[in-house]
Amino acid sequence: MRLKRSTTDSVTGLPHWRASSGTGVSGSQSSSRKFYMILAGWAILLGVAVAASLSHGDTGEAPAQPGADNAFYTAVEEDTLEGTPVLDGFPEITPLAQPGESMPRSFRAARPNALGQAEALLPVARILAGGERPLRVLHIGDSHVAGKSFPAAVKAELTRCLGGPDPADDTRGGIDYSYVAKNGATTQTFLNDSYMSTFAQKQPDLIILSLGTNEAHGMGYREDLHQKQLDTFMQSLLKACPEATILLTTPPGDYLKSSYVNYRQMARSKHKTKQVRYTKRPNPMSSRCATLLVDYAQSHGMPYWDLFNICGGEQAAQRNWSAGHYLRPDGIHFTPAGYQLQGKLLAEALVTALVRP
Repeated sequence: MRLKRSTTDSVTGLPHWRASSGTGVSGSQSSSRKFYMILAGWAILLGVAVAASLSHGDTGEAPAQPGADNAFYTAVEEDTLEGTPVLDGFPEITPLAQPGESMPRSFRAARPNALGQAEALLPVARILAGGERPLRVLHIGDSHVAGKSFPAAVKAELTRCLGGPDPADDTRGGIDYSYVAKNGATTQTFLNDSYMSTFAQKQPDLIILSLGTNEAHGMGYREDLHQKQLDTFMQSLLKACPEATILLTTPPGDYLKSSYVNYRQMARSKHKTKQVRYTKRPNPMSSRCATLLVDYAQSHGMPYWDLFNICGGEQAAQRNWSAGHYLRPDGIHFTPAGYQLQGKLLAEALVTALVRP
């Protein structure tokens, strides 16, 4: 029976209903019918829900994993940092809590602290794993290394993780770390018999080459010239140390200073003195130098540590160092804290590459 809305009840102010056929239906009967219809609907829905849950429970299937139907979901794998070393017989080490743990959280656009082409370090890992003598590491560099804070941090972290040599027993393992560096050095600085003889006397198993800041400091940087210089230097270095594996590192980046005279302010000055102003801006050649060194290492099958891009790259590297108060006012050299950070990062990346699966 279709119900039509009638006029509003004059007493209650609420609408009442009348049958379209003229057959009267009382208000109480209509309300009761609605109540039972609603109650029946809820009962049907409840029954369907219970039946569905019982049917799923009888299948014995495991519940779906979170995000299983989400294409952007990635399951978190178990921590593998406690894995065994690459080679059997590896000496006891002090594990890193987390590779790259020293990277400041404030560094924008930072990348994972890892070596590129780390598989090229296999000959070095074999010597370290044998434990029959110390692994001889030679660090060659410019003023960043000559300042002592950088190599001291590298040595301290390597020794902490892998142990140091025993002066009373040269048949034991560990790390024997040394460095040769000079302020303002480029590859051409070391390209003479005196330095090559010094390198050869060290009998290094691993050579860490940290150059590039002086090659790239200034707007006259040329990749073709730098590559030719690298080729010449590498030939001499491998001739002096034929058994060594060479690890290339990229420079951290620096600032270029420029000066200008504010003639407008000078014109307004009573004394008419020339006032020279200085500004600093990130050196754009640092990025080009880092790219060349990485390309050189990749094309020659050498391991490399791309410090420049690990610490932020072209848009952030220098600003990260400066904002963290790791950079000296000259915009080139670093504070002791800055060099200690670089040393820890290099050592962590090296240890991870040598002993992690």
